[in-house]
This record gives sequence, structure tokens and C-alpha cells, in this order.
Amino acid sequence: MKYAIIVTKKGEQYGLVPALHITIDNKMIVNENELRLVDADIEDAAQLLGGELMEESEVINYMKKHKK
Repeated sequence: MKYAIIVTKKGEQYGLVPALHITIDNKMIVNENELRLVDADIEDAAQLLGGELMEESEVINYMKKHKK
């Protein structure tokens, strides 16, 4: 499974609900299935939402670094 850490406001414009996701500051984590709701190409979707495509381990590392 691939993930992206996207800009929350951009995700909301496409119907993604922050309350249903892990959020860190002004970012939220979404999975590849949610990215497909934005664009069939998940890499393009991630970029459109102000993020980049990542592996699960990369997302976990990001969360550890930005934990409050």
C-alpha cells in the first residue's frame, strides 16, 4: 500500500475528511485508494494535493519525526 502526506485544505477540496485521517499540523495522511478518488494516477493525485507518494515505512518515519 502506498500513502501520501498531503495539504489538508487541498484534500478537503476533493472531499477527504480530516477527522477520519491522521493529521499533523496542516497535513494529513491518505492511502492510495483515496488518492484514486482524485486521479487515476496516484502519483499525480499526490502532487495535485501538495504531497508525494510514499511507502508505509516513510510515513511512519515522518510521523515519528513530527510527533508532538
